[in-house]
Amino acid sequence: MKKILLGTSALVLLAGAAAAQQVTTKAPFTVTLGGSIRSDFIIVNDNAANASSREARLDYRLHLKAEAKAENGLTYGFDARLRNNQNGSGQANQDVVGADRKFVYMGGSWGKIELGDTLAPDSNFEVQAPSVGIGQADYAFGPSTGNYSYYHFNEGTFDTKVVYYTPVFSGFQAGISYTPEKGSRGRDNARSKFVTGSSNNYNDLIALGAAYTGKFGDVGVKLGGGVEFGDEKDVSSTVKATVGDYTVWHLGAQVSYAGFTFGGHYFDNGESGLAKGDDQIGWQLGLTYSTGPWGVGINYARVDTDYAARGRRDDTDYMVGLGAAYQLAPGLSLQADIVKFEAESQTTGLKAGNTKNDGTLFTFRTRVDF
Repeated sequence: MKKILLGTSALVLLAGAAAAQQVTTKAPFTVTLGGSIRSDFIIVNDNAANASSREARLDYRLHLKAEAKAENGLTYGFDARLRNNQNGSGQANQDVVGADRKFVYMGGSWGKIELGDTLAPDSNFEVQAPSVGIGQADYAFGPSTGNYSYYHFNEGTFDTKVVYYTPVFSGFQAGISYTPEKGSRGRDNARSKFVTGSSNNYNDLIALGAAYTGKFGDVGVKLGGGVEFGDEKDVSSTVKATVGDYTVWHLGAQVSYAGFTFGGHYFDNGESGLAKGDDQIGWQLGLTYSTGPWGVGINYARVDTDYAARGRRDDTDYMVGLGAAYQLAPGLSLQADIVKFEAESQTTGLKAGNTKNDGTLFTFRTRVDF
């Protein structure tokens, strides 16, 4: 991380009237800038029709943070992660930089509050199956092979919310958040009460999460998970009968010893994002070993979707991955993954004669962290 010191005399926490109270500080803000750049070369062999078998891409993430501490002990500031556009097509869209995570915060001995586009506590405390480097089966490789989901429904979503985290007590920490509108972030004004036909059918989301990190002799333990639930925007009888309820919960654990780490993750999406009566669950298992600059890992992920009695067969998507990583120099690493996957959830856009997508994905990455 590169640090830049900027002088300042005050931060207005609550702006409004001219006489608004200010919390002053004699110390300057400390601004930190860091991030990572990931250069990938990808080879795919699957059943997708009219799709290239190789791809090269560049993904960069810049972490910007400004923090100060007031005389009364209050710590406050701004945190953001800038990224190039992952989903846009064409060079012009790929050159657009946006911030997926951006929030203001304040904290002290009583805990921490975050306000803005940030993770819910359950996702922030999640413990996935262990992986190395790119991530093996835990890697979000959708842009390369299809938009398959091997995670809980609200994983990695930065909708605008307010979050409170407790202090850490003997390795334990908990949090709670409130999200007014699912799928709304940044300057978006989500005032529409009914969103017929939209995938963002939920509002007033409450998330609860907790985590534990501890060590017993040479054995390390990590636990984490939580739940998020919300209401349907449209409460008409028609929507109530067709749109699934929103409740997501998940739990994960890892145990480490002598360079080995073993763990897993289980989630239950219920009807979230699905039709009434459907159900979706998923799980992962993984094992890694690290020594010196080397790391190797294997993991497995699986998602089962039950479409109830609607004339559609149930889907099972799975993937198993092997990976390795080598730190060539401080801040520079070489990483590689090979993943075998099978996705029954993809039924269109396939080569003739195929009813599902299965294949193999190879990714080689050069990564710089600074």
